Amino acid sequence: MKPVMRWCLKQSLLPPVLLLWMMAVGLIFKATLGWLPWLALFAFYTLSITPVATVLNKGLEWYGALDSDACAEADAIVILGGGLPRFTPEYQGYQPTALSLERVRYGATVHRICGVPLLTSGGGARSEAATMAEVLHTDYGIQARWQEKESLTTWQNALYSHDMLSRELGKDDLRIILVTHSWHMPRSVLSFQKMGFEVIPAPTIFTWSEVPWKKLRYWMPRTRNLRSSEIALHEYLGLFWYWLSDRLNIKN
Repeated sequence: MKPVMRWCLKQSLLPPVLLLWMMAVGLIFKATLGWLPWLALFAFYTLSITPVATVLNKGLEWYGALDSDACAEADAIVILGGGLPRFTPEYQGYQPTALSLERVRYGATVHRICGVPLLTSGGGARSEAATMAEVLHTDYGIQARWQEKESLTTWQNALYSHDMLSRELGKDDLRIILVTHSWHMPRSVLSFQKMGFEVIPAPTIFTWSEVPWKKLRYWMPRTRNLRSSEIALHEYLGLFWYWLSDRLNIKN
């Protein structure tokens, strides 16, 4: 499936596009599905409040913070890109997205703790890997040893990173420290393990330690909560697809 088609299909299955579809269908078929817009409105509210967004994200935090003792004998630190770089006039060039910058920052910390060489992973016309490596060098004084510039999905991150590291290091039994967001880690670990990596998860940016609910403001809808819920639902959808692909023996 082409990237544009995959993106359109994915967005149609997630809020807010899915909720708009529900409203439209309910209005068109009002006689039989007149309840659908109300369901969409209820879903819009629940996905936009802090307690629900927090619960959805906490459900993806399968892995705790990195234990420095786990660094031993790792072959590489792999930092996953978090979105295609954008041109920024204030920097007069391309910069990583906010998600990528959060991963780069923690990747630099892990590198200083573990002393393991870095690989940045992510493609695009202006590759995520290159822009992340540039920030590592200019902002943290760290040189990424490898840049995997072809991948456009998490699955491809794993596939192309394994191809590169096995070729560069001359072996297939690779042990890596994987850096990405806590909510992205479950699907990332599954992808990299499927390619044959032994994975040491190094997640960053965790949600609240407890679900916030005691203050009125937590029950007011906010766009950032809707975005957080969308990200979490995207990951759940991805995990379901991985499970279904495995059951149906879909190779790619």
